[in-house]
Amino acid sequence: MDAVLADLARTDPDLAAPARAGFESLTWGQGLGVVTLHSLAEFLWHGLPVKWMVDLEEKLQVAAGLAELFTRLEMPRYAALCAAPVTAEILTAYEDEDEDSTAARKAYRAAIEATGVEPPNVPGVIEWGSIMGADEYGAFREASIALERAIETGELKPGSAGWRKTAQLVTTRILNSRRDEVTGSTWVQWIHTERLQQWMDAGGRARQRLAGAIADTLVHPVPPPTDAEEHLGPLRWLLNHAAAGAQLTQKNYLSPAIVVEGSQRFGWLTGPGMPRSELDVVELLTLRELARQMRLVRRSKRQLLLSTTGKLLHAADTEGLWTATMARLPGSSEAEVAGGEVALLLMLAGEQLTYDAMNVAVAAALAEGGWRDSQTGAPITPRAAGGLLGHVRGLIEVLNLATERYWNDPLRLSDAGRAAAHTALRSRALRARTNVYD
Repeated sequence: MDAVLADLARTDPDLAAPARAGFESLTWGQGLGVVTLHSLAEFLWHGLPVKWMVDLEEKLQVAAGLAELFTRLEMPRYAALCAAPVTAEILTAYEDEDEDSTAARKAYRAAIEATGVEPPNVPGVIEWGSIMGADEYGAFREASIALERAIETGELKPGSAGWRKTAQLVTTRILNSRRDEVTGSTWVQWIHTERLQQWMDAGGRARQRLAGAIADTLVHPVPPPTDAEEHLGPLRWLLNHAAAGAQLTQKNYLSPAIVVEGSQRFGWLTGPGMPRSELDVVELLTLRELARQMRLVRRSKRQLLLSTTGKLLHAADTEGLWTATMARLPGSSEAEVAGGEVALLLMLAGEQLTYDAMNVAVAAALAEGGWRDSQTGAPITPRAAGGLLGHVRGLIEVLNLATERYWNDPLRLSDAGRAAAHTALRSRALRARTNVYD
């Protein structure tokens, strides 16, 4: 490398300095062996435009210098990436607006995907996080290298018919390969272990103790209970109506006929008369909110229809709908999820807590983990915790996941409820991280 750079300095001194600077930034001083096509693309289309505090002309000079450098190193694919028109276009797009430019970021993401060396998400196997731990990043890098090799051998041809499916197969092959020879563990197992540890370490000591007690049980999924379809019945019913085009009132509530049908079918009647509106049936409001959060339904004029996601889950088998539904059990907002997780952990631990006692326990755990009232900055109160738990409590009731009880008896999960809680917490523990606080 020193000889190539020295020769470049003699024959083209204007490019030598930007080439050397770009190469050192690209490799962090670790040499050519750490460079991959993916790392080069990330540098050209994100690192260089966002992190280099120089003008556009100097950035273009760095790209040109690297193109010449890789040409001399007989790495034509790398040189072509540096000299490609899309590189100049992306650098210019960032310069024309700012580093948070939506247009520039979209161009960068589209370009890096088109290279074919960006490891794709694989349903049921991996969803990559934008924030990765060391093991996940290691797996991502190995998958990227495997994709690059597949392009070189002709197995993967980006842009051709079915190439994305091939990219998923290559990625899956790497993830299911051995990460180390001592234990025989695969890359995906290492990722799961790392994510599980991150989940266990979140929050205060009370939450960490509860999470640590069940962490080992979350390594493997628990199959849906044999009566899962009975518990999913209310959601299936709503999706069936949306598939047929459920009629809505002028205020976009479900028609009275549908409200009465659901109330009679699932025992939601609490008074002597028939409900007149969706507003009269809290279970139906909870169910419809769940469908909205899962993005299963959409409105079109005076009808409730299935969304694209809704159509997929409407056609899914029991396991598919069960897993997707229970993943939403803790809540939707960050605060709801934090409270819902603690509540589910307490119930799985066998804590026999009344409504008020659960609020107190969850509030204490959240306060210890740093949660504060947004208005006063004071530690979260039991009353506020009770508000956060409305989602998880409502779904447990609607999906019939608790044992029978009298008013203010502790909320106890049934066997199906325990399976649901396990699925929910496993989904949370193994999810892709999107920010440093996840």
